[in-house]
Amino acid sequence: MSAPAGPVRFVAQPDPVKAVSVPRWNRRFIVTGWVLIGLAAAGVVALALTGFGSWFTIGLVVVFGLAACGLLVTSLLRGRMLRLLLAPGAPVLVVTDTGVSTAGLPEIPWSELAFVGVLNDRPRTARLRSVPIFGQAGGLALKAGNGTLLCELGVRDGEALRARTSDRGAASRIGLYGRWPDGARRGLVPLLMDAVLADDVAATAVQLLLSEASARGIPHALFEQALPFTAWKGPLLDPAWPSAERD
Repeated sequence: MSAPAGPVRFVAQPDPVKAVSVPRWNRRFIVTGWVLIGLAAAGVVALALTGFGSWFTIGLVVVFGLAACGLLVTSLLRGRMLRLLLAPGAPVLVVTDTGVSTAGLPEIPWSELAFVGVLNDRPRTARLRSVPIFGQAGGLALKAGNGTLLCELGVRDGEALRARTSDRGAASRIGLYGRWPDGARRGLVPLLMDAVLADDVAATAVQLLLSEASARGIPHALFEQALPFTAWKGPLLDPAWPSAERD
């Protein structure tokens, strides 16, 4: 995080419990993923060499291994996403008169924001937690940093923001999209607010960002479903994205 360029309007400090427990749980997921992949690989080799079991059995082990790969990949990506919000001694979010910054990102000027979008996934998550197995798995994922309040910042020049970000792991989580007529590629910064902030602080931070975007004429919206959210932000990120307004 760079020093704020303008007067500070809002500072969100990490929840002390989440700041410690969430990265720890995510590391456990990563280790578990590697272990399960190793077991699956060993199982396939053993079945193939000994001839024990059918092709169906081997297929089941392969599917198990692919699921373990999915667990590992999502955990690694989540870990990089957490680095956008967590850094030793740094606040999670700082909002100033000139822009917004996070623990892992330098200040993004308001003029560089293409949009502020929020996905409130809490209603869907609450419904899933009542479903056996899915509920337990979802609860563990939440402990590892799968937040339910996602705030995404669209930036006008994602490549430039990546270059200004000193933490390369965090920089890699800035998504890049199609090139616009000005030569820049839009970037997408995903911030899982309630993964590392207390729930009330996360809600305040989101409302403030939406309010600041509104005051500056920056496109902004709040959704509770992923598909409408994607349909809204897609055309703001990629000029080639299908849009009803362009058709």
